[in-house]
Amino acid sequence: MSADHSPDGREERTAQEAAIAHFAARRGGRPVPVPGDAPTRAALAELEALWQQLDGCAQSDEIAALRAAALARTAPPTIRRRPWLAVAATLGALAVGVGGVLAMRSGSVPQSAAPQLAMRALENGAAAPRTVALADGTAITLDAHSRVLVGTDGGQRRATLAQGRAFFRVVHDGAHPFRVTAGDLAVTDVGTVFEVCRDGDAAAVTLIEGAVDVAAPGLAPRRLAPGQRLTLRGQTALLGQADPAGTPGWQDGMIAADAEPLGTLVARFNRYLARPLVLRDARVGSLPVSGTFRIDDPQALIAAVAAMGHPGALAQPAAAAAHPSPQTQ
Repeated sequence: MSADHSPDGREERTAQEAAIAHFAARRGGRPVPVPGDAPTRAALAELEALWQQLDGCAQSDEIAALRAAALARTAPPTIRRRPWLAVAATLGALAVGVGGVLAMRSGSVPQSAAPQLAMRALENGAAAPRTVALADGTAITLDAHSRVLVGTDGGQRRATLAQGRAFFRVVHDGAHPFRVTAGDLAVTDVGTVFEVCRDGDAAAVTLIEGAVDVAAPGLAPRRLAPGQRLTLRGQTALLGQADPAGTPGWQDGMIAADAEPLGTLVARFNRYLARPLVLRDARVGSLPVSGTFRIDDPQALIAAVAAMGHPGALAQPAAAAAHPSPQTQ
């Protein structure tokens, strides 16, 4: 929100102050009516948009430190201050901090003056795959229960798969290579679409399009061709062929089965479901199932099992009633 020194500036400043007071009261948990005048509503909308942008940085270590420092400065234990003043001061400090962090990331701060930047965490829980677009246009799709750290180091773009599975569509830049590590496995993009998995001490990369260079301790560097999959477990590397490119997969929100035992298929589905599927008849667990199912449509699998002559053998129980818990401020 910018200052206005025109004859109407006083009115704009009044609207801004009213919006800050309204915002602070609402953030503090007090019910307040929507402002009646248009200038205050406009100022409030601008303030809320700014706060949402800053909330997007909440996982950054630099921003967390700036917010903690700002709150400490705006709420000393010996002085009582109006809540809206604390919020305004915190917003100002955070805005300056965000600008400084962005300047360092863009290279406008001399390298010697810029501290080492923390990696940014991208995470997905028990949910359908989600895609995150990076600033360079690269897209990373995270499978359920997956975590990827992204950042830059000396002009090199880096990603670390901490757990799970991720699908990368990398925008190639020869001057700034994109490198993914998963345990001991290191994958460097050469203009590429690929998948990386990590399960304990095992890691694997599957190349869909383009090319990647892979390396690991005790493994001679090699370049994969589309359709190849390299699996690394300890010091043992296995090179094989992956499923055909173009087949809808988890990154498309689909689960494909080819005569797969129902019990195994249910376990794959349940990775994405807050309300897991339940086999009510264990004898049906070995039933072979073929087809392609949407991850967000478990009822289609239930219907398919029923159509195969086993109605009621597979179900998705209703969620247990939630008990309201006291709200904390």
